[in-house]
Amino acid sequence: MNSVLMGERPEIAGRALSVAPSGEVGFDGARPAAGDGIARELARLVDPGVPTDAAERAIAVDQTNTSVIVDGRLVVKVVGAWAAADRAAHLLERLAHAGSTQVAGYAGRVDWRHPSLGTSTLAIVTEYLPGAQDGWDWAVDDVVALLAGDGSEPGFPAVLGATVARLHDVLGAGARAAPDDAPAARGRRALAALDAAFEAVDRSGGPTAARLANRAEALRRDVRSLGATGAGLAFDLHGDLHVGQVLRSPGVTPRYTVIDFDGDPQQGASERNRPDAAARDVAHLLVSLDLVAAVAQKRLGRAEPAAFAWADRARVALLASYRATLVRGDLFDPALVPGLEAEQLAAELTYADRYLPRWRYAPDAAITHRYPSTDELPEDPWTPPPFEPTST
Repeated sequence: MNSVLMGERPEIAGRALSVAPSGEVGFDGARPAAGDGIARELARLVDPGVPTDAAERAIAVDQTNTSVIVDGRLVVKVVGAWAAADRAAHLLERLAHAGSTQVAGYAGRVDWRHPSLGTSTLAIVTEYLPGAQDGWDWAVDDVVALLAGDGSEPGFPAVLGATVARLHDVLGAGARAAPDDAPAARGRRALAALDAAFEAVDRSGGPTAARLANRAEALRRDVRSLGATGAGLAFDLHGDLHVGQVLRSPGVTPRYTVIDFDGDPQQGASERNRPDAAARDVAHLLVSLDLVAAVAQKRLGRAEPAAFAWADRARVALLASYRATLVRGDLFDPALVPGLEAEQLAAELTYADRYLPRWRYAPDAAITHRYPSTDELPEDPWTPPPFEPTST
């Protein structure tokens, strides 16, 4: 591991580094891109063994930051905004020092000492994992194969549970008692998420609105449960954990690697950086299993009850594996999970409304399955939208 600190007015690959008033980081005012040499030079600062003519290749994913494969063996993640990678660098360094194998190998980081803003991480350099896919591909593929009769019961839920437990044992080594007002604060955050989701769905209308309205009380009941728990322990979490943040590399024994420790992109920096209960990561991952079931039905082109029957089994397997593997059992309070799941499902609806309308079907399906209906409003049964090969 190598950490490099650059001076106040650096140039990378002949381009001046600057921060706009908006906080956007640029090189001569532009974002870096594969082929311009910036990622290569940043990689060389961390690993001088990188050739001066090492190839650069883009990672074709929409990202807040820019990630480039360098020399076929390293990924250089360059921030798009000031302080955007500080949290991830801190957590990855802790995991690397502990010898964690649940994350990609950490080569180091490049920090920048800005003349007025202070010091922040500009780039993180990690191991490149050839052939790896994220869980919105591999997990859905496994479930579709099961439902189509072409595969056996997927074993990955138990693997994910154990993986997260091992991460939590490392990150939770410095856990502290949460503030006395933590239950009330969690409840307020979750209730705000529900209110935002109800507003978004009411504004957009459609069949989702009636289904959500019929389940509003069940969702609010689970959110209210957050205020009835103890403060518990808190530490620095992943914060945005779902199957899409887990890469699976091919092999006789597939390797599962957790990525993107930047925190929840829908939360402000202060909330992302606040220590929280382990149950939040667990709840988010459990929700994503329900979302996998929804995506699998979309790919099949039909509503398939067996998909959620799988999700029910998968959730049990993941949680059992997590609890059996977690050494520090005091980190996890299962009473928090229902309220945090309700919050996360609401957040998924709001995310769809703001950024990705075609995603709304997935949390709609999960809520429809997971929560009892009052049947106060006439509602249509949930059905998946037409499958589009380029989207989930």
